[in-house]
This record gives sequence, C-alpha cells and structure tokens, in this order.
Amino acid sequence: MTDASGARSRSRSQDFRQHLVQVALALWRRAAPLRRKAKERWRRIIDAFQETAPVSGATWAPAAPAGPLIERLDAPAPIRVSGQGRTFNFHIHARCVWSSEDLRREALVSHAHYYMADVIRRLTPLAAQHAANFAAHRAAELEVALERALSEAGPWRYRRGDTVFTCEPHVLVDVDERVRKVVLPYWEELVKLDCEFDVDLRRAEYADRLGRQRAPSDENLTDGAAAGAAAPTTSENLADEMRPVVAELRATAQRLEDLLSRTPRDGDTI
Repeated sequence: MTDASGARSRSRSQDFRQHLVQVALALWRRAAPLRRKAKERWRRIIDAFQETAPVSGATWAPAAPAGPLIERLDAPAPIRVSGQGRTFNFHIHARCVWSSEDLRREALVSHAHYYMADVIRRLTPLAAQHAANFAAHRAAELEVALERALSEAGPWRYRRGDTVFTCEPHVLVDVDERVRKVVLPYWEELVKLDCEFDVDLRRAEYADRLGRQRAPSDENLTDGAAAGAAAPTTSENLADEMRPVVAELRATAQRLEDLLSRTPRDGDTI
C-alpha cells in the first residue's frame, strides 16, 4: 500500500509540472506579437540615435570655455584701520573677484577661501597707510583713493602647483556707528552748503547773461559817458548783493571747520 501511494503521488506531481509547462508555452506564444512590436520599436530607436550620432569621436570633446571662470567672495569681517589722528576707525569691507582660466568652480571657490586670509593681510597695511590721511567725514574720498591704488597695482596672482589664478580686491569704506552719528550733522551741513553754492552760482550766471543781453540796448539808449557811469553802478550793486552771501558761506564753513576740529577731543579714543 505504501508503494502504490507513493507512485500515485509522483504521478500527480509530474502531471502538475506538465500542466505548468503547457501554460507557460501558451503564454509565450500569445506574447509573441508583443515581443515583435517591442523589438521593432527598439530597432527604430537605435536607428534614430545612429542617424544623429557624431561622425567622429573628436566632436564629443567638450567645448572650450568662453572666458575665465569668475567667483566673487566677501571678506568674513571688515578690516578696522585708524583714521586721521588715530581717534576713530574706518571699516574697510573687502570684496574679492577671483578668476581662473582652467580651474573648476569647486576648486576655485576652495582656493579663494584658503587665500582670503592672505588677501586681508596684504590689504590691511595698504588701507592703514591711506586712512591715516583722512578725517572721519572723508570716508568716500578714502574709498576712491584705495580703489585707485588697487586698480593701479593690478590683480594679485596666486599659484597652486601648476595652476595660476588671480584676485582683484574691491573695497567699501565706512566708519564706526558712534562716529557716524557725530559726523552726520556735518555731512548734512556740507550738502546744504553745496546746494546753496550751486544756487548762488546759477544766480550769478543768470545775472551775467542778463547783463550781456541788456548791454547792446543800453549802448543804443545812452551816450558813452552815461554808459561809463552806469557800468560801475551795476558792478557795485552786484557786489553789494553778493557780499552777504559770501560772508554767510565763509562763516558757515568756519563753524563747520571748528566743529570738526573739536570732534576728536570730545569723542572717546577707539
């Protein structure tokens, strides 16, 4: 009985495997059209790539860069240098333009961060040398002087192995917040003086043009003696009108100069 049961079990297992094989063959035959369509579509895709592919391998070479790679990097903190009289500080904000012909961007940025400390060391004595000649209200003039000096020196060159890259520093000059509050009224006064001077200059130019336009008619209406007498009178009137304006401008300028000269003594030494 045991042998007969085992024989029947093996027979059922073989029948089941044959059934699975028949089902798989039927599915394979049924999928034949799909396989042919997929193969045909794949062949078309390959043909399309072959038609658009470059003729030679040389055309696969990367194109030469249009120009040098440029990266801008600001100094992490402003450079503090003493101004005229060493009673206040200028703040020098530096922005460096790094460039290279053959470095990748990641390498250039890494070199820029690495050499930024050297840039600050080179820029600090240059800024200190120029700042010693400028008062607190002349930060804009110091900025112009520093930019001129850096431009005349040209870009700073650095070498790392066989690679050469350059740094072109630029500066923005500011003063301490305490000094800014003290100097701000003087700056406003200077702006006011410039505006008043411009108005007076335009008035003088207009009066001069008006006088030249009236001159021919005056000559026709008066004789030589009368014209000679009128000229000094006109000059005297113009001088009388301008004399108070000039005196006020001189007094304001003197007052501004006195205030500026007293500012270092009133402030705390930085």
